[in-house]
Amino acid sequence: MLRVEELRAGYGPLDVLHGVSFETPPGAIVAVLGANGAGKTTLLRTLTGLVRARGGRITLDGDRIERLSAEQRVRRGLALVPEGRELFNSLSVRENLLMGAFARRASRAEIAADIARVLDYFPRLRERLDQSAASLSGGEGQMLAIGRALMARPRLLLLDEPSLGLAPAIVETVFDVVQQLHREQRLTVLLVEQNAHMALGIATSAYVIQGGTIALHGSPEELARSSSVRDLYLGGETASRPDASGHDTSLDTSQDAPGGL
Repeated sequence: MLRVEELRAGYGPLDVLHGVSFETPPGAIVAVLGANGAGKTTLLRTLTGLVRARGGRITLDGDRIERLSAEQRVRRGLALVPEGRELFNSLSVRENLLMGAFARRASRAEIAADIARVLDYFPRLRERLDQSAASLSGGEGQMLAIGRALMARPRLLLLDEPSLGLAPAIVETVFDVVQQLHREQRLTVLLVEQNAHMALGIATSAYVIQGGTIALHGSPEELARSSSVRDLYLGGETASRPDASGHDTSLDTSQDAPGGL
């Protein structure tokens, strides 16, 4: 569904992504792991048009989209749940959900049915429909952010650090819903996440991004067995281990850009 080839992007004079290439097959949950500053958020913002690509290709269902506006990409089926939720805090829960459908041409009945579907996934929002988004807890806000994205009826859902700042029980609820969406709707998901345990637990394939490039790729089982992933993201005891030839197989994080790029 999504193919990214030699993607470059950044801010001002700084390149954050240095030739990133990966694929997201239809109906897959693809996890992208990486330390803070590795380029994960910049990757998602570039895919959705919030950051302009400086080079490379982004292909969605065979059509190149890197020159399209963010709005056009939403209409093509991309929906982003940003890090930090970025809700419309002055609006109600209901109004936030309606904003998610803003780019669609849909009847009132279709929109009402989609809101009902979101509330089935997140029942806690049902009794808060007329409350302001600012009044929600962190977990409820994340539910609303995902629900708002679902209102666009995406074919590819991009999740940026959905577990960030949430209690473990809420994280489990959010990941359960992602799996349910994948199972029931065959929704394709690109999941950027620092919680490697949770991400690898639901992913069908995974990548590790480091220093703005793809450092590793494989199945969740393969990456879980990797000494680099285990040591850096899964609580290994050491930061690096040499391979049979004596080379260090760990991921060097010294090139990571600061500030959660």
